[in-house]
Amino acid sequence: MTATTEYDRFGPWIDEVTSPDDVPRLYRDHPLDLDAARLVLKVPRNIARRDATADMDLYDHLLVVDATTLTVLSRRAERARRGVPAVPAGYDVRTVPLTRVVVVQESVDLLDGRLTVRTDDGAALTVRFNGSARTQVTRLVDVLRAGAVVGAPTAVGRALDAAGRAAAPCPLDPGPEDLALVADVTAAVRANPGLVPWACHGRRRLTVRPTGALGLVRLAAHVLSPATVEGAVVAGDGSAVEVLGRSTWVTRGQTPQHSASRLVLPLSRLDTVALTPHPLYADATQVELTLGAAVATIVVPAGSAIESVVAAARAG
Repeated sequence: MTATTEYDRFGPWIDEVTSPDDVPRLYRDHPLDLDAARLVLKVPRNIARRDATADMDLYDHLLVVDATTLTVLSRRAERARRGVPAVPAGYDVRTVPLTRVVVVQESVDLLDGRLTVRTDDGAALTVRFNGSARTQVTRLVDVLRAGAVVGAPTAVGRALDAAGRAAAPCPLDPGPEDLALVADVTAAVRANPGLVPWACHGRRRLTVRPTGALGLVRLAAHVLSPATVEGAVVAGDGSAVEVLGRSTWVTRGQTPQHSASRLVLPLSRLDTVALTPHPLYADATQVELTLGAAVATIVVPAGSAIESVVAAARAG
């Protein structure tokens, strides 16, 4: 009956677990305190409904956030290769203290969704999901954000927040090709009224650096498949900085973009910010934000409002 119920409910969506009956049977032997949990989500396998059967373990992950930790239970697929013993079916457990979370990013590119959590030791945990289930992942990011923001901003965090607020408000007019980005920012501000858009830019064509023979080859390749730095908005609320944009900062070709990304960094863990010229594109700048051993890098147009905010924070 349990297997049949799990199979009947299976689909590409991410469901919240609110009762023991909601827990996928694969993970039922794990000690789980639903009363103490802030949020529990089950992430389905990336298979079509027609390929699922009632005797399969149908959920790749169980994501559990309580007051102090993020626990990720991940289905362990059997592997059978010549000369290699098969890995027994079951699941792996990874626990991350919320106070060590310094980077949270969720992105979707059509149906390809990814949640990445980085800790202050540089380790990364990535969960893939169906992009149609982004709403639940956004809830999870909000919960992780609340748990990761501990204490007052660092000196660098205060400087960045001050520079951002001095530059605000961002006009939120990056161009007609970024209306989806504006919608994402509007939704983020609606969910967190304290979030203020500081600076933004629309998508811009980039020029490759023609250095040496290899540079000329690159230049010719970019004529056929030009590079674009995608639009982005940087916002903050005094406790965290958020960057909303696309799943990839620089794209190639003429294909319209249908991706989205949200990057969250707690100001209480921000150690340094740096600006460096992009090694390949003459009119782009890399922004590096260091939090412990973790580094978050974004690419912005040279001379853009976002670059100016970061430069002001460094000067401050």
